[in-house]
Amino acid sequence: MTRHIVIGEGPARPEEAILDAFWAEAKAALPDLAEDHQVRSIGIDEETTGLIMEFINAGTKVGTFSLPWMMEAEGYPQTKAGTPIILTGYDGKPQAVIRIGETWNTTFGGISEKETKLDGPPVQDLEVWRPLHREYWNGLMSKYGKSCTDDMPIIVEPFELVYTIA
Repeated sequence: MTRHIVIGEGPARPEEAILDAFWAEAKAALPDLAEDHQVRSIGIDEETTGLIMEFINAGTKVGTFSLPWMMEAEGYPQTKAGTPIILTGYDGKPQAVIRIGETWNTTFGGISEKETKLDGPPVQDLEVWRPLHREYWNGLMSKYGKSCTDDMPIIVEPFELVYTIA
C-alpha cells in the first residue's frame, strides 16, 4: 500500500496510527477500494474545513481541484479515476473517504459553471469561485515564486463519497 499525504501548511498533519486504523475500517467496509490512496485536508481553516465536510456528507460538494505542476513539485502522483482519498479535518483526524471519478484538465481561465457546480454551495457561483481560488492558490504558490494566472493548468476531480464517520 502506498499512501501520499497531501497536506499543506495550516492543517494538522494526521497521525499514522490513526490513519491506519481509519483506512482498515474503510477497507473492511469497502474491500474494492484501491490500496494506493491519498490523504488531504480541504479548507483554509477549522471552520471552513468543517463546513466543506458538511457539504460533502450532504452530497452538495462532489468535486475538488488540483494543480498538476504543484503535485509534481511536491512529489505527489497525479490523481486519476478510482483514486481513494482520505479527507481529514483541520485537526488532522480522518473524516471520510472519497473516490475520484473521471478527471479532466482545464485552465484557471477555462473554469466554467460546469466545474464550479461540483464545488460546495457557497462557491458554485463563478463570481465567487474565481476570486476565492485565486487568493487561495496564490498563497500556496508564493513559495514557488508563482501566481495564479488564467492559463494555469488545473485538474478537475469529481468524486463520490464512499465512507464517512458522520
